[in-house]
Amino acid sequence: MSALPAENAGPWERFVTANSAAAFCDAWLALLCEKCPGVTQAAVLVESNDGKSFVPIAVWPEAKTDMARMGDAVQRAIGEKQIVVQPLKDEPELHHIATPVAVHERIAGAIVLETRLADGTLPNLLRELHWSTAWLTNLLGKREHDAALEASERSLSILETVATTLRHARFQQALFELCNELRRRFACTRVAIGLVRDAKVTLAALSEAAMFETSSPLVQAYLAAMGEACDLAQPIEAHGEAPESYRAHTALLQRTGASSALSLPIAQQAQCVAMLTLERSDDRRFTDAERRWLETFAALLAPVVAQRRDAERNSLQRLRDEAQRFLDALLGPRHLVWKVAGAVSLAVLAVLVLLPVSYRVTAKTVTEGEIQRVAAAPFEGFLAAGFVRAGDTVTKGEVLAQLDDHDLQVERAKWASDRDQYENKLREAMAEHDLTAIQVVGAQRDEAQAQLDLLDDKLARTKVRAPYDGVVVSGDLSQQIGAPVEAGKKLFEIAPLHSYRLILQIDERDINEVQAGQPGVLVMNGLAGEPMPFTVAKIMPVATVQDGKNFYRVEARRQHESLALLPGMEGVGKVSVGRRKLGWVLLHSLFDWLRLSLWNWGL
Repeated sequence: MSALPAENAGPWERFVTANSAAAFCDAWLALLCEKCPGVTQAAVLVESNDGKSFVPIAVWPEAKTDMARMGDAVQRAIGEKQIVVQPLKDEPELHHIATPVAVHERIAGAIVLETRLADGTLPNLLRELHWSTAWLTNLLGKREHDAALEASERSLSILETVATTLRHARFQQALFELCNELRRRFACTRVAIGLVRDAKVTLAALSEAAMFETSSPLVQAYLAAMGEACDLAQPIEAHGEAPESYRAHTALLQRTGASSALSLPIAQQAQCVAMLTLERSDDRRFTDAERRWLETFAALLAPVVAQRRDAERNSLQRLRDEAQRFLDALLGPRHLVWKVAGAVSLAVLAVLVLLPVSYRVTAKTVTEGEIQRVAAAPFEGFLAAGFVRAGDTVTKGEVLAQLDDHDLQVERAKWASDRDQYENKLREAMAEHDLTAIQVVGAQRDEAQAQLDLLDDKLARTKVRAPYDGVVVSGDLSQQIGAPVEAGKKLFEIAPLHSYRLILQIDERDINEVQAGQPGVLVMNGLAGEPMPFTVAKIMPVATVQDGKNFYRVEARRQHESLALLPGMEGVGKVSVGRRKLGWVLLHSLFDWLRLSLWNWGL
C-alpha cells in the first residue's frame, strides 16, 4: 500500500479493508470520482429490503439536498435497463450519467454521476464506469447470495419450529412444547403464548410451566402486556428505557425482573388469533435478524393456530362462531351476495308471516247416485239373457235380464192338468150329492189353483225390469248366460239420472278444518275445464283406511246441475275453510309431523 500515490492512500485503504457493503460502496465511489475529475457529486443506490424501491448506500462527496435532481436519470436507467446520459435543463454544462447494475439479469442497483463533460471525455468516463461496475456487480451478487442463504436457513429453522405445533394431538401440549423450543432457540428466560378470541387474550402456555394459576399476578401481567400489543396490532419491544406508552410491558418487566420483553401479534387474515411474548434477563436486546425470524414465524404459525384452535372447539362454540360469521357477512362490509340473499330471505319471511291467503283442504272426490236400487234375482233359476250392462241408460219398466222359464212352464202345465181333473171330480161328487167327496176334491182343486197362481207370478217375474229411469251403475251378465243364480243375488245397480251426490275423502289430519256449509270447487278428471262449485252437506263420523292412511267420508251437494256428470267419475275437490297465513298453509303439515314424531320419541 505504501507504493500507492498519497492522494489515493485513503480511499484505497478503505476499499481494501471494508467490512460492510456500505463501506465498500463508499470507498469504491470515492475511487471512481477521483479517477474522473469532472464529477461534482455521485451516488450508489441498491434495492431496498422490501424490493419496492432503490435507496442510496453511498454518496460522494457528501449528501446534499440537490442530489434529488439526479432521480430522473436513475429512473430512466432502471426502467430502460441501459446507460442514460442527459443534460440538466437549468445548467446545460452539467450532465447526469446513470447506469443500472444487473445481477443475474435482474436490476439490483444503480450508479448515478453528475459531471461536467469536456470534449472527448465521455467515452473514457463510460469505459471507466463500465469496468468499475464489475466490483459492484460482484458485491451485490454476493449480497444476494448471502441473503438467500440466510433466508434459507431462517426458513428451515422456522419450519422446524412450526412442525413442533403439529407433533401432538392436543393443542395445549403443542403450545407448551413450542414455548420451550422458542426459549431454547433465543436464549430467553421465559416465553408465553396467549390465544385471542373476541378481542380477549387467554394465556395458553408458559415455558417450563406445565400448569399455572390463571388468577396469579404473574399471569395477569402477561395478559396485560399481550393485550397491549394486541390493541396496538404491532410488535412491542420493551426494555429499561421503554416509553411510558408501554405501561403494561414496563409492569411486566418490573414483576419478572427481566431486562427486555418482546410481544408479537400472530394475525390471520388481519385478525389477531394469538400473542407471543419473549423475555430476556441478560441485557441483550432482540436483533433485527431475530425480529425478522419471529415475524416470519408468526406469519406461518397463524393459520396453524387458527386451524388447531377451531378444531378443538365444542359444539356451542362452533355454533356461536358460525352465527357470528353469518352476521358479519350479513351486516358487515362487502359480501354483497350475502346481503342480497338476507334481504330476499327477510322479505320472503315477512310474506310468509304476514300475508293471509285462502286455505283450501284438498281431497279425492267421487260421484255416487243420490239413491241406488238393486235389481236382484226373484228366485233361483238359470240366466236366460242379459240385455244391458254397466253404463247403459234405461227407462222405467225396461227389461234388464230374463231368467229361464222352461221348468216353470212345465210345472204350470202339470198343475193346470191337475186342476182340470179336480174340476171334473168335483162335478161328479156334486151330481152324486157326496158331501165328503165334495169337500176333499174342492180342497185339492183350490191347492192346484194356488200353485197355478204362484207359477204365473214367477213367470211374470222372470223378466227383471228397471224400477225407474236411470243408468246402470254396475252389472254385466253377458258372460254368464246359462249360469245358475240364487234368489236375491244382485244382478244390477241402477242410479237415477242427474241425481248424484259428491263424496270427498278427507284426510284425518284435515278433518277438523272441514265443517258443514263450507263452499268448495270440484274438478273432475274427465271435465278438467269445467270447475263445479259445491257445498259441504254432511260429515260422516266413520273412517276408512286407504294406502295406510285414514280418510273420512264427507258428503257434498252441487250448487248447479251438470248433464255431463256421471256416477263413478273421480276428481279433486277443494274445500275453502277460511283465510290463513301463507307460512302456516305451507308448513303446518311439517310442524304437525314434527310434533307427532317428538311425542312418539318421548320428547
